Amino acid sequence: MAMAHHPLVLVVEDDTEMNLLERELLEQFGLDAVPAYSGAEALTRFEQSGADAVLLDLMLPEMDGYEVCAHLRHNGRPQVPIVVVTALDDEGSRRRAAEVGASAYFVKPFDCDAVGDAIRTLVAAEARAHPRNKDKPSCSTFLSCPTIRRGPGSSRGNPRR
Repeated sequence: MAMAHHPLVLVVEDDTEMNLLERELLEQFGLDAVPAYSGAEALTRFEQSGADAVLLDLMLPEMDGYEVCAHLRHNGRPQVPIVVVTALDDEGSRRRAAEVGASAYFVKPFDCDAVGDAIRTLVAAEARAHPRNKDKPSCSTFLSCPTIRRGPGSSRGNPRR
């Protein structure tokens, strides 16, 4: 009997606690996660891990998230889902992220359900488009969501519960 494949997401976030929280969030959505704490480390970990998607901060040491995204689009797997999660809440940042190939853009603090659902949706679209070929993801839809704060009493999306 074959084991179920849990999609692997590379979490690129230089803040150690936030990186851990984002990985715990992804696990709640049935996704596995591997950390990277800088842009340069992200490129190495992406190649080593064969990640199915990337959750990417924009403000990183060594190489910013825009550069990481552009590099992955031009030198990695061009259609891998790349979901940006950042504190940058301006139209210029959103536009630049879309131009370098981000699949989705969320502003911190973000809605946990929206981010988790977006990653699952993007990875599922890729799997449907290329069921036997993990090296050629296919999602190119740019999703953009406003900042949404998680309210008290939520049953899902709070990695600290």
